[in-house]
Amino acid sequence: MTKTPETTISTFTADAVAAGLSTYPHPKPVLHTGELAAAIRVQLRTWVPAELGFTVPAPELTADPADSIARVLGEITEHVQLYGADTGVNAEPWGLAHLFHAHADGLYAAQGRGDAYLLGALYSLIAARAHLRDHYEGRIELDPFGGHRPTVDDSALIETARVQLTTWVPETFGTIVQLPERWELHHAADMSDVLADVIGAGEAKYGDMDDDDSIRGMAHLANARAHGLKAGYGHGDAHLFAALNSLVLAAASLA
Repeated sequence: MTKTPETTISTFTADAVAAGLSTYPHPKPVLHTGELAAAIRVQLRTWVPAELGFTVPAPELTADPADSIARVLGEITEHVQLYGADTGVNAEPWGLAHLFHAHADGLYAAQGRGDAYLLGALYSLIAARAHLRDHYEGRIELDPFGGHRPTVDDSALIETARVQLTTWVPETFGTIVQLPERWELHHAADMSDVLADVIGAGEAKYGDMDDDDSIRGMAHLANARAHGLKAGYGHGDAHLFAALNSLVLAAASLA
């Protein structure tokens, strides 16, 4: 039978279902210090050079990843203190507060207090980008994880991903996607359901577009959905982390 557009399964959806069934062909992601540090560098490169005029350096091959990130964040905050970050928006003070908070967390990570501080730095940088680049004027908690963060767990990853979505999905897709509050997400499966709604909205808005940003952004959303399904099926928190990384890249293309 010839499939009509109504019966053709979306490539993005099919890939996501395959991921949930453990047939997705990509290698399993990992979650450790080096990967967290790499994710921070990628996130920084999506906005810091354009907004702050600072070139994010490549990692030193022999340096400890946490030490290297702490130095980069220190250089960025020093650059901002010297040259400012005049974005002309009311959100600027909040953005700078999150940026300085990221530096503090980077220093804690470099002192050996745990990878959870690197995740905290990534969270703060997501918030800083939203305020300083996207002129987001909503309120984002400075430290939603509390002062004691011994491990990177599913709740911290879910909250970081949820906050990342709040910084761009409503503005990009409108009310078609209803993002939950923090207390409404308890498990990876809950985040997987949210990502299903996001990619559905993305397909509706960008599915017929053939420009590079739309194609690239939808590919990253598809990856986020795939990893969300893997996490929801119990394949590990590393898939939540991979979904978060894909959302960061999707926002860089679509927001």
